[in-house]
Amino acid sequence: MNFLTPGKLPLSACLALMAPLLLLLSPHAVAADVSVSAELSRPQISAGNMAELQVKVTGAQQADVPQQIAVEGLQIRLTGQSTQVQMVNFKVSSSAVYSYVVMPLRTGNFTIPSVSVTADGRQFRTAPLAFCVQDAGAAGTAPAQPQQQSQTQPQQMIPGFPPRQARAQRAETGRLAFGEITCAKKSLYAGEMTPVEIRYYFDARYPVQVLGKVDFGSEGVLVERFPDPKESREDRDGVTYNVLTFHSLLSAVKPGSIDIAPAKLDCQIQMPGALPPGFDDPVFQQLMGGHSPLSETRELSVKTVPLHLDILPLPKEGRPASFGGAVGQFDIDAIVSNPRPSPGDPVNLVVKIGGKGNFNGMGTPLLTDTTGWRSYPPTDKFESTDELSYAGVKSFDYTLIAQQPQTLSPGAEFSYFDPVTAKYVTVLTKPLPLTASPGSSSPVPAAAGASPATPGSIPSSTTPASPVTVKEGDPLPVNGLRPWTTPTQRPEFLVASLSMVVAACALAAILWLRDLQAKGGTASSRRRKRITELWTLLNAGTQDAAASYDAAVEYASLVTVSTGLGDSVVTQLTERRDVVKYGAGGSLPLGNSEREELLETLRQLTPGKS
Repeated sequence: MNFLTPGKLPLSACLALMAPLLLLLSPHAVAADVSVSAELSRPQISAGNMAELQVKVTGAQQADVPQQIAVEGLQIRLTGQSTQVQMVNFKVSSSAVYSYVVMPLRTGNFTIPSVSVTADGRQFRTAPLAFCVQDAGAAGTAPAQPQQQSQTQPQQMIPGFPPRQARAQRAETGRLAFGEITCAKKSLYAGEMTPVEIRYYFDARYPVQVLGKVDFGSEGVLVERFPDPKESREDRDGVTYNVLTFHSLLSAVKPGSIDIAPAKLDCQIQMPGALPPGFDDPVFQQLMGGHSPLSETRELSVKTVPLHLDILPLPKEGRPASFGGAVGQFDIDAIVSNPRPSPGDPVNLVVKIGGKGNFNGMGTPLLTDTTGWRSYPPTDKFESTDELSYAGVKSFDYTLIAQQPQTLSPGAEFSYFDPVTAKYVTVLTKPLPLTASPGSSSPVPAAAGASPATPGSIPSSTTPASPVTVKEGDPLPVNGLRPWTTPTQRPEFLVASLSMVVAACALAAILWLRDLQAKGGTASSRRRKRITELWTLLNAGTQDAAASYDAAVEYASLVTVSTGLGDSVVTQLTERRDVVKYGAGGSLPLGNSEREELLETLRQLTPGKS
């Protein structure tokens, strides 16, 4: 270590101080020839490390260089610029140095092409450079250099920061990401649905971007669509992980042993990159907060363990004829939406199946007691009660037409397989009461002795007294038809209009009563009620002086409005209230004599009060 003697400076320090001045004073520095060169800090590195590429422009203080250099398998980016000043035999020259970081993406031999540089309006190109990236395991002499250096030179320790080698290896220790899968049942029946949960853990220290969707499934297995995942945080072995949780349902089509491949999720994770030589100094690390300012993107496929399932066949013994593939636990209900249809109109019978299970794979309920009914295939609608559509209610809407007068609707029968008890279950609904009849009635037979209808005549329920002769060209006589009148002149219109007016008046009266009830009655009744409340409050004597006089002023004001007396008492009480309220003693209770005097004053307004 060199120490400076007072009054003396070393020659190198003097030259460094004189260089900027000489650079300004020398006209030859600007007019010097421009030269461009490129140099690699290390022409050969191992995978996971980085190198530095320097483009040096001599004879020009500024130059235009590319921000990135395109090389397949390498990522080369501009990181900074510096200026070098040299003086040889009092001749000053300046150089601009542009630093690039070379980050390998794979191993192999590469050629960094010539770099195009623009300086002083002219184009320059550097010479191509050879670059080699070796496998980290195929270490020769290069990987041994840092270890050899660490044996001869102790590392400089900074309080609060681990050694340089420990920081480089921290990102490689532990698990960056992993997956777990949980299935509620490992042995299930064909067609049975079971919930499945897939959880992906990502190290919370590194940003992660998910690519695509979860890849999960196998031949013979049906997996419902995954809804949006739930995000959470969890600590495992001292490491904090961001957790994505996916829920779904799976079912098997056919029995047998099934092995489902691991559930895979593709993602990208941002990892801290190694610093180039000269930037991995502990002081620089401390200025950057202990983190590397460079990062590299790494693609990961996070997988769970495989899932093994044993699928059991549905038993054939005891299988009902109405079984349509429903597996789960269900109940049944039915309702007739229009129990009194007009003659010939259809009847709507709604059968509802509720519970948990494979709603997508169930068949329709079977109608019973259908004698005298014509039925059509139902329309179905499903209403889920959870996000996985595992529980809910499925409605089957049947359209029925009566072929003969009916007083009861058909019943319904539904069968399903319960995987808990391993048995078939049949649920029923009873016929529901209704009134339905066919649309057209049978023709009435003609009476004995009645003559058959002739063409051109109008049938009538009574036999005409005498035949009517109609001349050619005259209109036919019409009996029993009413002349046309406008709708406003018909009795039905008047009855309907009157009914609407009565209904509107009744509705207005109900709304008025509800509004009156919400307000607490009429204005006079509310005033009387308030007067009674104030008088009771004043007689109790539980309030302080200011509150008592407030109540007295309100009482006198209400009584004056209802009795029509003068306002002198109200004025006196208001003045006395202001003195008590804004003076001393307003928060103290009234004395007995003062309270009796106040009550006597109020009794003058309402004789008979005690």
